[in-house]
Amino acid sequence: MPLHRALCVAIALASLVAAPLRAQTDDGTTFRWSGPVGSGHFIRLHNMNGDIRIERGTGPTVEVVAERTVVRGDPKTVRFDVRMRADGDVVICALWGNDQECTDTGTRGSYSSINWRRGVDISVTMRVLVPDGVKAFARSTNGSVDIQGMTSEVDASTTNGDVNVRTSGGLVNATTTNGSVTASLGSLTGDQPMRFSTTNGSVTVFAPPSLNADIEMTTTNGGVETDFPVTISGRMARNSLRGTLGQGGRSIVVRSTNGDVALKRSGI
Repeated sequence: MPLHRALCVAIALASLVAAPLRAQTDDGTTFRWSGPVGSGHFIRLHNMNGDIRIERGTGPTVEVVAERTVVRGDPKTVRFDVRMRADGDVVICALWGNDQECTDTGTRGSYSSINWRRGVDISVTMRVLVPDGVKAFARSTNGSVDIQGMTSEVDASTTNGDVNVRTSGGLVNATTTNGSVTASLGSLTGDQPMRFSTTNGSVTVFAPPSLNADIEMTTTNGGVETDFPVTISGRMARNSLRGTLGQGGRSIVVRSTNGDVALKRSGI
């Protein structure tokens, strides 16, 4: 490659990496970032202590507003980092303390237990607007995840909190450990698997009547309910069901340990 062309490519790549860093502000209470994320790429959000709220935006850019709520401690304990991945995805991390860092796959490192013992109590609420065509990946530890109006793929997860997702189209995966999962699906293409699960809580999935899938619904302490006609594979029990919806195809797992699981018609 000629030298001048190589320099142009390097400058272009550098501008892509730098763009998310220039479009941010932080006044110590509220962090703001706005920038383009290409259609078909992910905005990847990582929070440790607090909720994530995502809605469909009307503008051309992703808009992120993250507000600190400080009960005790120094607001500067929580900082934010933005990364542009080589594949075009954008990663935004809320980081507690200096021992955590933001990577292409999320946060790395832990927040010192010394700070918790000192009574530091700071949470972050992330509110995000996402244009059509952009995918959403949301992770929290102590907080709920609520995603409404998306038109593309969603991957939502937390440890302690509910997960609620409503989309008009696109692949959905939604999981928690201590909380309930509710997902309303729109039109679906392809045959990629989907999973909806919790340990302590209920799982309810609303799907279009035309859904074709191989379904597995299980719970240990709870019941199983479906509005769909299912061709059963094997024996149906009170707390488990395996079978085929329509023509079959993608794998859908709906699972809880302590709670009910349900697959309902959305009427879409």
